Amino acid sequence: MSIEIRPIRIEDASAFREALQSVAEERRYILTLQAPPLEKTLAFVSEVIEKGYPQFVALDGQQFTGWADFIPPEKESLRHAASLGMGVLKEYRGRGIGDALLTAVTEAALAFGFTRLELEVFSNNSAAIGLYEKHGFEVEGLKRRARFIDGEYYDIQVMARLVG
Repeated sequence: MSIEIRPIRIEDASAFREALQSVAEERRYILTLQAPPLEKTLAFVSEVIEKGYPQFVALDGQQFTGWADFIPPEKESLRHAASLGMGVLKEYRGRGIGDALLTAVTEAALAFGFTRLELEVFSNNSAAIGLYEKHGFEVEGLKRRARFIDGEYYDIQVMARLVG
């Protein structure tokens, strides 16, 4: 398996949306339960490219296998920070793709000038937490019972990596 990690392109928007939908349908790893319509996904990818925000994709040949991005909030006083969004298709997990994506997107985020990289992760997702810790993210807090889905509450761990 030879996985290519590269910046997102506008022609990736449809495959990105499909991957987002696939991970969302699992209802376990991301807050999103339904990918936005293709038009909104295209607008998001266009904005990411236009503004130069770090967003990388993983490809196995032509097969889109995952993504990772750091996107800043809209409020001007918070733009030194960026939040991580990422996912890897189920059948490609455990192969180092998340690690490669996180390496690439973190390097790009630091080059972009972000000084705070942050994320939220479900506290029962030990594989993701281990990956984030490996990349220098530290736990800042716990949002107890922050998510309620399918009759169950889930805690969300807040993690960050500070730069400089």
